[in-house]
Amino acid sequence: MADETKKEESTQKSVLTDQDRRDLTMAVKQTTTGIMNPVEYEQTRIIAKDLIKSNALPKDINNVEQVMVMISAGREMGMTPFEAIHDLYFVGGKLNLQGKATPSAIRRAGWRIKQFDEDNEHCTATVYNPKTGETITDTFTFEDAELSGFTKDSKGYLKFGWRAGANRKRKLRYGVLSQIIHTYIPEVLSSVVGIGDYSEEYSQSESDVHEHDEAEGRAKKLEKLKSMTETVEAEVVDENH
Repeated sequence: MADETKKEESTQKSVLTDQDRRDLTMAVKQTTTGIMNPVEYEQTRIIAKDLIKSNALPKDINNVEQVMVMISAGREMGMTPFEAIHDLYFVGGKLNLQGKATPSAIRRAGWRIKQFDEDNEHCTATVYNPKTGETITDTFTFEDAELSGFTKDSKGYLKFGWRAGANRKRKLRYGVLSQIIHTYIPEVLSSVVGIGDYSEEYSQSESDVHEHDEAEGRAKKLEKLKSMTETVEAEVVDENH
């Protein structure tokens, strides 16, 4: 009987009162931890609400939570809230980095673009770190883009931006810079999970369809890169152009 009484008293002591729950909830909302700063979180929510009300956001942003994720992820990458909103986007629930944002991401991480060797079929980029002296060179081709499913629309036609000319060269630049980031300097993206793909034309559905072809294409490219000789020097191109 005494054991049962002790057990009952122990159970009663372990039950939180309503006030205990309120205090715990308040502590969670007000205590800064390694996971969240509550003041920053609330400020982010206020900004997100105002931006949603403005109706001036990209059409693929549907709710406050999406804006908050973009701002929070962008902050980890050194972006301002407005940079994050315009440089990040969602596809199939995955947060991606716009192709045009890759040069800025590289610069924020302390790297610089040295040169591009390019034509309508490939782009070889060289980036360097002024502090460490490290130099990285890699190549992205139009064939890589095709294998990845970036170049065609849902009907199988070549997208306007991928037609031979200035637009294709620009997209190949984005592709090779993103490839360098993911392969050699992932720290450019900080600790943000799931950020980044080769261009703004990326879509999850296209990726699923071309997943097998992409794997084969990457394996083929790896073998090709193993046998590549030193990259031919090219004229230095201003990264802002």
